[in-house]
Amino acid sequence: MVLTLLLLLVAYIACHGIRIWRALSTELPHIPLGVELHYGRRSAGPYTLVVLGDSTAQGIGADSPSDSFGAKVAAVLADDGDAVRFVNLGVDGAKARHVIQEQLPRLAGLHPDVVLLSVGANDVTAGTPISRYLQQVAAIVDRLEDMGARVLVLSIPAIDAVPLLPLPVRLVFVARANRFNDGLRLLVERKRNASFVPICEATRMPFRKDRTNFCADLHHPSSAGYSLWAEVILERLGGRD
Repeated sequence: MVLTLLLLLVAYIACHGIRIWRALSTELPHIPLGVELHYGRRSAGPYTLVVLGDSTAQGIGADSPSDSFGAKVAAVLADDGDAVRFVNLGVDGAKARHVIQEQLPRLAGLHPDVVLLSVGANDVTAGTPISRYLQQVAAIVDRLEDMGARVLVLSIPAIDAVPLLPLPVRLVFVARANRFNDGLRLLVERKRNASFVPICEATRMPFRKDRTNFCADLHHPSSAGYSLWAEVILERLGGRD
């Protein structure tokens, strides 16, 4: 009986391992680093929207750079005809410390009006202590507020909805992600010009019900999935201040 259970466990792990390897080996549309797009009328002083963070910030899984959630938000903001400059500094694989070390310095001279921050999933899976992660995010938000930017901090997305991850792995990561998000919400509430964007709660069910919201790797959002993210962000942004 014990041997049978062990064999079933090995088979389960092997099957999921192969499935994960195949999914992560899937070639996705190329999303370059440092994308800058302009929407509306070009002008000397455009409204500048910047995205910082990890693979979701960069737009991995989208069909094109203009299908990332940040670009979709910028396009909507430009619907009134004003110039919106969109700069994407997100990098696949980034953790909060990488935003501090590598992405914040690149803001020099950009004078962002709004910054969208999407980082934390890699900290969850890599075992970053929650206290350290929250300290790093606090430092990021403080720096951005000191620049005069309005900051929207996106929650860690709904890991429990990710088809790629086997159930036991999801349960472990979801427990950590929930604690991260609880801490994020409290942290942002104490900041003077920052808002918490509940991506996890707002998009969990649509992502669970419709796999087309995921791209081919069954891990990152698709263009359709990023559209859902953009809707939630725009609701919280509520127009320009």
